[in-house]
Amino acid sequence: MLDSNNPRDIASIEKCRSIVLEISRFGVNDSEIIKIIELISLELENTNIMRGIHSIIKPENKIEETKKEFII
Repeated sequence: MLDSNNPRDIASIEKCRSIVLEISRFGVNDSEIIKIIELISLELENTNIMRGIHSIIKPENKIEETKKEFII
């Protein structure tokens, strides 16, 4: 995780802010932002974090997975 108190992370944090600013210039609405977050999360190497993001964004997926466990 990037830390704003760590001088080595400052450039990366600035890059992240620039990306967010560029996305906001497109005039995206809330549902589009959520979809962007979902799509970017699919690029994560850490699958636990990716699943955590998806469980927040799409809580119905959690329900569907639970249903599948009972079926099996």
